[in-house]
Amino acid sequence: MSPSSFDPTKAVTFDLTRGLVRLDDDSARILVPASALLSLVKAAGPQAATAFAQALGQPLGARVAARLAGADSLRAAAPETVIDHLGGEMALVGLGSLALERWGRALLLVVDRSPLAQDDFSLLGAVLEGALQGATGRPVHCVLLNGGAQCRFLVTSEAAAIKAREWLQGGVSWGEVLARLHTPAGGAS
Repeated sequence: MSPSSFDPTKAVTFDLTRGLVRLDDDSARILVPASALLSLVKAAGPQAATAFAQALGQPLGARVAARLAGADSLRAAAPETVIDHLGGEMALVGLGSLALERWGRALLLVVDRSPLAQDDFSLLGAVLEGALQGATGRPVHCVLLNGGAQCRFLVTSEAAAIKAREWLQGGVSWGEVLARLHTPAGGAS
């Protein structure tokens, strides 16, 4: 039976004698100031930043999939359960809190107080894409609907992501984008 809610007990260990920080999967971690990390990522350029962010997200999702007994069981789990576990993983590594919103058939991820949510929100979106791909083994696209201290990302297919980004760049409100995606002529999410 898979756990229904995220349990952070002993998820992070500090081995001060050896100078190591580890997550429950025994992977070594380094505590780095968010500002230093963001400076490095910005200097690396957009392609490297996206690759880094997705690589940061993939193990988060993979740990969720393993905890929920694999990608097939994960797809059968309630989205709220998956997001609870993924949100726990994100919180463990300091990426903010994660919540789920449903707008009709649209699935939105809401990230609150992430240190990655500064000026350019693409880094946070790429982390979410990597996490969801790491969990499901399928490509996923996250479209920023609104930014700030609380960011909303639409989780969708590549085709719907392209349409949503075009509409948003054209000045369409994110609520209208969701409405358009629900119409047969607008596309499916």
